[in-house]
Amino acid sequence: DDKLFVKMMFRRVVFFLVASFLHAGVASSLFSTPVKTVTISGGTHGNEYTGIWCIKAIEKQRELFNANAEATNAPDTKVINVFKEYPSLSIDTLLANPKAYMANRRFIDTDMNREFSIKKLQRTTETCSEENDASCDSSQTSLPYESIRAKEIESMFGAPKTGSTGGDGDANSDIVIDLHTTTANMGITLIFTEGDALMSAAAAYALHKCKTEYGYANVHILLLPKTEKNDRTHLPSVGKHDFTIEVGPTPQGVLRHDIVEQTEAALHSLLEFLHLSNMELENKTTGATVLDRLRSAFPNGVPCYQSAPAVGAKELHGKIQWPTLDDNPNFPAAMVHKSLQDRDYQPLRTGAPLFVGLDGAVIPYDGSYGDEVLLMFVNEGGYYYSSSGTGIGVAVFSRYDFETGNNVEA
Repeated sequence: DDKLFVKMMFRRVVFFLVASFLHAGVASSLFSTPVKTVTISGGTHGNEYTGIWCIKAIEKQRELFNANAEATNAPDTKVINVFKEYPSLSIDTLLANPKAYMANRRFIDTDMNREFSIKKLQRTTETCSEENDASCDSSQTSLPYESIRAKEIESMFGAPKTGSTGGDGDANSDIVIDLHTTTANMGITLIFTEGDALMSAAAAYALHKCKTEYGYANVHILLLPKTEKNDRTHLPSVGKHDFTIEVGPTPQGVLRHDIVEQTEAALHSLLEFLHLSNMELENKTTGATVLDRLRSAFPNGVPCYQSAPAVGAKELHGKIQWPTLDDNPNFPAAMVHKSLQDRDYQPLRTGAPLFVGLDGAVIPYDGSYGDEVLLMFVNEGGYYYSSSGTGIGVAVFSRYDFETGNNVEA
């Protein structure tokens, strides 16, 4: 009996060691080196004031931290100074589109968050005039402002796409977090590209913390399809890792305290995850690791949404486009039906009301993306612009493995 007991204990010890080794292997693959540099950008769209407020608040925190001072807190407010709370991170900010910010416009010439593919970054006035792009007028003698600014920003980050490294992720910022708002009822939406294990774990941590500790119910993850870094069009793709925080609903050109708080809650959750991971690498923490906590919180994978595949020739992702007027491609010829307003991440079935035309006629959903779809960015003000891509986003529900960043069956 004693021998049997010893064998059983031996097997348990072996099992524990193997499991610990496997978990350590996963952890080391996610956190083999500490995250050092984080850039937080706002104002990619100049009339999305929340992100701009957040980066200006961070610069105020830097000023106070450097002066060894504390912010004056209102009685019911706890102001987090990111430089004090997350000392392992070197945090910088970027006002992405200063001209559009000063003009309180989404953009000056074209949507800058579509300008960061290597094709766009390498274009000239000659190739621009040959493209079917409204911002590339053949009479122009220079590139659109946002194209020029995108080139400047990519150069600021070490030219990770157009330089000699050729898109291998050798940027001079480990992570770029881009702050956005939407007029749609998207709540807090955390966005990253499938296959990025570090960002997938960070998103899972932020999702869990925003729901359980901050108490926000409307929190989601949007998993972008795998693409080569050089083909990604959005600004944060100039970092080694890219992440977007999208919060709404809020009007364009308006500051809402609650939306700022939600954005900061998501941002602080991400920074906390990165800082805790750095501390674990330096063996300064004991007990359960941050990944252990995520395994407990998401034993069956992390719930998420994915953009539906495109069906139109010019679509990046699935999007139900509304018709536009002949005299203005930015003005819809049909508006979103009232039954869909503020119902992001909710289902739409074939035959259900979709749009209402100028004549008052109801236009039903035709089933082009399937009999039942989930909608997102419903009536997003930015998607009235043709350069941003008009219409309503189409999503599918899924789950992903936060230790690999890959999609799993829902």
